[in-house]
Amino acid sequence: MNIFVVEDEHWALAEMVELFKSYEPDHHIYAFENGDDVLTTLDTVRPHLVLTDINMPGIDGLELIEKLNQLDPNIMSMIVSVHDEFEYARVGMRFGVIDYLLKPVKRDILYKAVDQAIVHIEKESKRREEWLNGSITQMLLAEEIPVYDILQSMNGRAYCMVLLVLDKGSAVKGWKDTAVSWNELRQQLGGKYAPESDYYCVDLDCRHRIVLIPLPHVRQMSDIQEKLSFLYEQLRTLPSPVHMGFAVKPERSSLYQVCLELQQRLDKQMTFGMSTWLPPELKRQDAELGTVWEKVRVMELHYKKGDMLKGSAVLQLIMEELRLKLVTRRQLQLFIHDLLYSLKYNVLASKVGMVSVHDLQEDVRLLNQLASYTELFNWLNESIVSIYCEQEIKDFNPKGLVPVLLQLIHNHFQGSISLQQFAAEHHVSLGYLSRIFKSQTGHTFSEYITNYRIGKAKELLTSGVERLQEISSLVGYEDSRHFSALFKKIVGETPITYAKRHAGKK
Repeated sequence: MNIFVVEDEHWALAEMVELFKSYEPDHHIYAFENGDDVLTTLDTVRPHLVLTDINMPGIDGLELIEKLNQLDPNIMSMIVSVHDEFEYARVGMRFGVIDYLLKPVKRDILYKAVDQAIVHIEKESKRREEWLNGSITQMLLAEEIPVYDILQSMNGRAYCMVLLVLDKGSAVKGWKDTAVSWNELRQQLGGKYAPESDYYCVDLDCRHRIVLIPLPHVRQMSDIQEKLSFLYEQLRTLPSPVHMGFAVKPERSSLYQVCLELQQRLDKQMTFGMSTWLPPELKRQDAELGTVWEKVRVMELHYKKGDMLKGSAVLQLIMEELRLKLVTRRQLQLFIHDLLYSLKYNVLASKVGMVSVHDLQEDVRLLNQLASYTELFNWLNESIVSIYCEQEIKDFNPKGLVPVLLQLIHNHFQGSISLQQFAAEHHVSLGYLSRIFKSQTGHTFSEYITNYRIGKAKELLTSGVERLQEISSLVGYEDSRHFSALFKKIVGETPITYAKRHAGKK
């Protein structure tokens, strides 16, 4: 906290400054020779505790305490004086004076009084901060303003409002897991235009954080934007993508309205799979996806022929092009919906001739839980494979058996699946079926079913299923120790470690 020491006698002030060095660097000590100098400093530095003499040139100590109380009733004061008069103490008590020390003050008495004052201020500051943060959050989320002068005044002030959003689907649960403290943010964003105590930071939920920066002068905005740009570069080093948008809140606008508009603008322009920087003047246009749709048609031909390996290779190219185009989450969701709709329409149309709109509804809400293009590729590849696995065999061409075998794996991976039995039932040699399976999927039959089962196990581990034996059985392994060893070999860590690291992801 900021501690002001005000003393007009030079040597007495020097002695006090020396004594207060024991409180540094935990607290900031400011020395003043008169009350007028204190008042000129209040625009940039707001004290938490003030120790002042009474008789000083210009305004005296009691006048200074009164002005400080009018500015902020939460500022605590202590009088250090040679005058042992009850009237001084009585007047001071009306304006937040919590102690009255007589000169000369002994070192241990001074330290005891200051220590007690710091503890008192910390308790009151914490209580007030909790109440104020709750009230600010209420004003940001609802139009109604609580009937308190301080809140009415805040709603009428000009601010730069900053919205920080942790990406959906990221492994980080919330801002509390990032070690990005409010004190650090306040020190970075603070400036010469307003004291740090006028800056506010509240969490709307675990992933959405609002920072309010006082904006007494329009010219301050360029300085703030430069600091926000530097902060954004720091936040980009976090393990999860971070989205930052900010807007100017004029005096005539409400906190709620500006917050709502800022959230809507950031939601609309949030980049998928990477961090987003959204200053007020930026209006990002949707990316042109013509070349992407050309690749979709090539990919569709490969999947339709049952060549899953070539199809997934083109899908990988599609993911990379979308990433390079900085596609927003909103545009990506529309693209994925149209892609799956188109593929399923063509499959069903060739199969039954008539297609119901109900049959084409594809749930893409899972996209909101994905944070990277790697995760998107895995989910989308499985979805597309499932679409083509549902086709009926029109002839007995062995190459057409691979999608049927994949469908069998996807639908019955928990049980025992015999490649030899499948080959015999479909009158094809085991060796040939093994070769075309690997050529079309890139994996042997054993590798594919193992990887698929481990993928399902990862989903269960991040969806709340805790018992290892239960997960092992659900994905087709009766021996949980064998399953655990296999999981670690493929994933690189044990199922329990994986679950802890991804806790809260889904």
